[in-house]
Amino acid sequence: ARWRALDIRFEAYGKDIADSVRINDRICREILCFEPPAHAKYEMFLDKSGRKISKSAGNVFTPQVWFRYGSPQSLLLLMLKRFVGTRTLDVSDIPAYMNELDDLEDVYFGKKSVKDPKELAKLRGLYEYCWVMNPPGKPSVHVPYNLLTFLVKMAPKERLTEFVAEKLQSYGYLQKNQTIDAELARRIEYALNWTRDFEEIKETTVSLKNEERSAIADLLKALETEDDPDKIQNAIFNAAKNNGLKPGDFFKALYMILLGTPQGPRLGPYILAMGKQNVTAALQRTLNTK
Repeated sequence: ARWRALDIRFEAYGKDIADSVRINDRICREILCFEPPAHAKYEMFLDKSGRKISKSAGNVFTPQVWFRYGSPQSLLLLMLKRFVGTRTLDVSDIPAYMNELDDLEDVYFGKKSVKDPKELAKLRGLYEYCWVMNPPGKPSVHVPYNLLTFLVKMAPKERLTEFVAEKLQSYGYLQKNQTIDAELARRIEYALNWTRDFEEIKETTVSLKNEERSAIADLLKALETEDDPDKIQNAIFNAAKNNGLKPGDFFKALYMILLGTPQGPRLGPYILAMGKQNVTAALQRTLNTK
């Protein structure tokens, strides 16, 4: 009756009430003479241990918690990108969704090409829905979430904004003398909240080949003694070559671990700027993950 009274055209439902939905659809058609809404079946979110996220289990986190570390659009991306299958989720996933939203924006504004017309239409539509059908007129400045968290962690408190702007200019994310706009300022605030609330900066979980693991171990040994950015850059090349890897592939793996994106600033200076101890700790945690 509610569907007919409110002219509901779409309603998602959890798989635990599938039988109820089928009965309601029959009532709609056979008694109320109204075509029931189109449906999408979704499944439960699970925490990282595989338990259902619920109030009774005490492992729930609210949209307000999400908005402390990520944008409303990134939360909509989580909700809309996939309905089928259960998904594991916790706060540590927010940086990946922020980066993924940037990738969608690149597709939407033609900065990243997608050859399949159907896939392009799907991704553009998903981006528009993330913005509730009112997308911005131009793309924002994209800075990997982990890079911002490293920067605000290292920045002097009395000149945080200036420090971050200078580093982003040196890494090529901002033009020379370009200031931090309101959107980037919001991202910096998310990163600040992260560093205030969490001891570690969450590196991206990456599935590594044995050769990549061995190359990372070689790089960690080199970082114990090297303090020159050019020598660190060369150490990355040597670690790749000594383990039969293409340097470009190894750099991509390191960027994915440290920044959550396949490319970024020159790694030698970046590793020193972010603090060797922070970077080596992140790489070691990756090696310790099976």
